[in-house]
Amino acid sequence: MRGARNRRSAIDGVIHPTAVIESQVEIGPNTEIGPFCRFEGRVRVGSGNRFVTGVAVGGAPMDRRYSGEPTGVIIGDSNVFYEYATIHRSTGVGTLTRVGDENCIMAYVHIAHNCRVGSRCTLANGVQLAGHVEVHDGATIGGLTGVHQFCRIGELAMVGACSYVNKDIPPFMLAAGNPCRVVGLNTVGLRRAGVTAEAVAGLKLASRLLYRSGLNLVQALGRIEQESLVEVAEVARLVDFCRETGRGVELRCEAAECGVE
Repeated sequence: MRGARNRRSAIDGVIHPTAVIESQVEIGPNTEIGPFCRFEGRVRVGSGNRFVTGVAVGGAPMDRRYSGEPTGVIIGDSNVFYEYATIHRSTGVGTLTRVGDENCIMAYVHIAHNCRVGSRCTLANGVQLAGHVEVHDGATIGGLTGVHQFCRIGELAMVGACSYVNKDIPPFMLAAGNPCRVVGLNTVGLRRAGVTAEAVAGLKLASRLLYRSGLNLVQALGRIEQESLVEVAEVARLVDFCRETGRGVELRCEAAECGVE
């Protein structure tokens, strides 16, 4: 079904006449859909989104296990998707691929089946998220970075361009490389997000224990708790993230001063 027949589904928005929007798709108000975009399957899009040229949403997952079960994509509000980004629906009954609010998804980004992208994230040109990847709120991923399936990028973490991520990147950290290495705290991102000086100080102490103490992950998390650093909310979230890992936490450290500012 062409976009021209669906203008009422995007009240006060604009749907280019070359866009293709299938019957099960729900488009929220004030949304702009540009030329040659395609929405298929069970897709729900919130309000105030912008899809530039050739964005494809809701395509079948590239997963051999997928057998046509009814799955879908949910996109929140006020996101921008640039040229030829692709977001595939999930695999597995009762599952969804999710994108939150206020994200900047640049050109040629691929968000695979069952991914969960939080809010206020930036995925630069050519980022490739494999299936079941989680990108938490405020994270930034540099261009041409590949993220292995089931990996997580933590809150306010930043991954440099052309990296390969095959383990979880903890919240608030700066990482880069192929394979990826942690290179310290994302101090610029923390400052821009308004994180307090007290919280940054607590994160510095916690990162030293994770990356410079010579302790393994379990031991380092225990020390962080013993020293009451988890009384800082951001440190508590860092510890919880590390304890919940499935792929393993990236503990390799590139720089001699890793974790120290």
